[in-house]
Amino acid sequence: MIDLLRPELTVEPRPKDPETSRYVRSYLIMRVFVGALGVALPFLVVLVDGLAFDGDPFPRTSLSAYYYSGARELFVGTLSATAIFLVTYKVADRTLDNTLSTLAGVAVLVVALFPTGLPPDVTELTPLQDLVGESVVEVVHFGAAAVFIVSLAAISFTFGVRAGAIAVALVWIVVTELFGGPPNSLLYGEAVSVWAFGASWLMKGLELDILRASKPSPRPPGDGTASQP
Repeated sequence: MIDLLRPELTVEPRPKDPETSRYVRSYLIMRVFVGALGVALPFLVVLVDGLAFDGDPFPRTSLSAYYYSGARELFVGTLSATAIFLVTYKVADRTLDNTLSTLAGVAVLVVALFPTGLPPDVTELTPLQDLVGESVVEVVHFGAAAVFIVSLAAISFTFGVRAGAIAVALVWIVVTELFGGPPNSLLYGEAVSVWAFGASWLMKGLELDILRASKPSPRPPGDGTASQP
């Protein structure tokens, strides 16, 4: 149990075996992919809703509000893909990093499945809201969103300024929600958090010396190793 709370203090050496390097490249590509999703999400939902579906208001008050827009599938799909990656990418490790990643993944999946409260222009409840109540679903949504953002800040702590950006965005959200702020302040805070998360993972995956490595050289004959199918 204590292993799940132990931070990773060492960095594994770069793999020298060609076969191992091939799998590490796949792993890094997944990091780049999920990072790119995080960076692109705020732009995509705002632009797709506004340009393809004439979204009103433009922009909406928060990222979560895009659940009720024409970009709903894009919003839910991106969050779900991010959740799957965060839960599975270090599933075999027993470290604090993996614990926080799993917590963040479960939280963001809950955010995707439990929508925020209905905006003024929507009157029909979702089946889940009708079953357990709109206010209950909204409380679960905001609770999961808070866990997600705090977990991201903790995961990104080793990435310096990006962790600071998430922390500042979290403070901004809390202050503006409690005491009022400029229009769309929640959207701005959420967007900065997601951008910082995406940038962290994007840069973490861009280990170009491994990603650009050439294909493994064929083994010399007679080395005693069975060939791969």
